[in-house]
Amino acid sequence: MRALRNTWYVAAWQDEIGPDTLLARTILNEDVLMFRDGSGRAAAIGNRCPHRFAPLHLGRHVGNAVQCGYHGLEFGTNGLCSRNPHDSGSNPPKASVPTYQLAERFGAIWIWMGDEPADEKRIPDEFAFLADDKRAHIQGYIHVNANYLLTVDNLMDLSHALYLHAGVLTNAEQRDNFVPQARLVGDVVACEREQPGIAPPGQWVEALPPEVTKVDFYSHVYWHAPSAVIHPFGCRVPENPDAGASAMSAHFFTPETETTTHYFYHNTRDYQVDSAETNAKISELLERVFTTQDVPMIEAQQQVIGNVDLMSLHPVVLQTDRATVLMRRVLNKLITKEQSASATANQPVAAGSDSQ
Repeated sequence: MRALRNTWYVAAWQDEIGPDTLLARTILNEDVLMFRDGSGRAAAIGNRCPHRFAPLHLGRHVGNAVQCGYHGLEFGTNGLCSRNPHDSGSNPPKASVPTYQLAERFGAIWIWMGDEPADEKRIPDEFAFLADDKRAHIQGYIHVNANYLLTVDNLMDLSHALYLHAGVLTNAEQRDNFVPQARLVGDVVACEREQPGIAPPGQWVEALPPEVTKVDFYSHVYWHAPSAVIHPFGCRVPENPDAGASAMSAHFFTPETETTTHYFYHNTRDYQVDSAETNAKISELLERVFTTQDVPMIEAQQQVIGNVDLMSLHPVVLQTDRATVLMRRVLNKLITKEQSASATANQPVAAGSDSQ
């Protein structure tokens, strides 16, 4: 599939992989198995046993290795067969599986799918707020039957919230002065919306003191290639700054196949931090909005589009689409650059040429 490979994708939340967990996920059309070795370090190998191609996640965790549940061959974190219970214990020379580099940062497990050496410094520090213990945290995972770019589009064009989430996340007043400003900052796409002097929309009514009837609402989104979005949003109260409230969320859209996506979301807030009741309400709200509004619409959109790229159908472009257009333009540039570099590196050296 056409996607950036020499980059980090979120493969799981850290708490998804316990000491005995065998977690299988398809990422960029590759079947990956994640587990922890004896020291607790996360590892990832191919999920297909090279003997009879049984999925390894149906086996069991054995020390630093995974034992195939079909015939008992064991594979370590280096991808090599570490034990063959047959053939007098000799390990077949071709018995190996692919390996993938993982990194654990900010509560997530990131996977590097490319051939270049993985560099943890390329995981954006902007996601450090996911580990901020001064904020309340809610996270989740949803499987989406749609291309990952459609899910990114959904978040980069927040005008959809005025209609798809009307009365839940937004109010009618917001439709009158919705003017998002999209711009490019290096390879980061920023889309910022400010709506001063409006009634607190949606969930914010309960986040603010009852005497607050007008706020300056803001909602900004920042896309980091290839498919991660930071979304700070909230309400400012100019006459009483201490009365304001804010949230900041992260959204990671990891391609599974051309038409399916792993969606990881993490919401944080600076108000009612210790309230279990608020946590429960927001958790329910997010799950309801995502699973009954966003995801059904995006999946229906995918069904209409079919197995082609959205832009090949020449969609009508509105002013509110500027951020999504910029995002796709930057991503296409990065993918083309990566593929060109890979093609050049794989070109055979002509006979008689100087290879030094």
